[in-house]
Amino acid sequence: MVEVPGVVDPLYGGPEYETCAALGSYCGITNLETIARANQLCNIYGLDTISTGATIAFAMECYEKGLLSPAETDGLEVTFGNDEVVPRLIEKIALREGFGNLLAGGSWRAAQEIGPAALPLSISVKGQDLPAHMPQHKPSLGLIYSVNPFGADHQSSEHDPALSMPMGSPDREFLSQIGVLKVYGEEELPALDAEKVRFAFISQCFYSLADSLCACQFVFGPAWQLYGPADLVDACRYGLGWETSLFELMQVGERRINMMRFFNAREGFTRQDDTLPERLFTPLPDGPSKGVCLNREEVAAARDLYYRFAGWDPETGNPTETNLKRLSLGWLLNKQ
Repeated sequence: MVEVPGVVDPLYGGPEYETCAALGSYCGITNLETIARANQLCNIYGLDTISTGATIAFAMECYEKGLLSPAETDGLEVTFGNDEVVPRLIEKIALREGFGNLLAGGSWRAAQEIGPAALPLSISVKGQDLPAHMPQHKPSLGLIYSVNPFGADHQSSEHDPALSMPMGSPDREFLSQIGVLKVYGEEELPALDAEKVRFAFISQCFYSLADSLCACQFVFGPAWQLYGPADLVDACRYGLGWETSLFELMQVGERRINMMRFFNAREGFTRQDDTLPERLFTPLPDGPSKGVCLNREEVAAARDLYYRFAGWDPETGNPTETNLKRLSLGWLLNKQ
């Protein structure tokens, strides 16, 4: 049975949207049958469609720029738009066969093997390939991509367009319940001001909570058509017998982020790892978004402000002893 990608909300996407993007437009593939087959192979082999498509697209650009030759790609023409090569590469990656073994660790590890010229071509954060949501148009998402303990992920926080939704809409109801009240006009969305940094951090804590409770984001998540934060509190009360509050639950999400960040710090990560690919700061050369890019100074200032909101050391970007103790995580200090 072949799964054909469907139509989803373009603001937030979903698995079908991401499949079309990563295995389709990332790789210059427009044939839906090829995309569906590639998606099916990823499902069969248990591969993430976003990372797989992004890594294959990375290999295509390396090939295009002469950093890879047919001798290194098992004779395959790894070119953009090649319908036949994508399914073949997915199988090679899954089986770690030949050239596929180089790509199996993702674009960042492959770039390190190929050489310095390949490193800028890996569009990733902390080794995690970027999903199909442009930080150039959603700058708070770019902020979360950079500071997130596990790198670029489009479902770790709410997206900027929610801030332009009218009061009374499901998105605004969600944001008001977690304490985000400002409404932006469309022309204000690209800016990364203090309120947007706060919005990014608070919504990240809620999404982290949802992950902690294994709550499906198709139910408790983007667009908020079904349930919101108050319903999640009720689910804990009546489903788990836990007399909790939204404040306590939000701290669960924040605690999870800090635990992951503490683990990263123990493994040597610092604020130097909270960087975004250089291409995001380079104006797009053509198309409807021609000239659009992130502002380097704006992102740097937003990152510093995020550290302060999170209670992290601005010099290292890691949780402070005071913040860990505030979150009842002081016991971690004895586990270093």
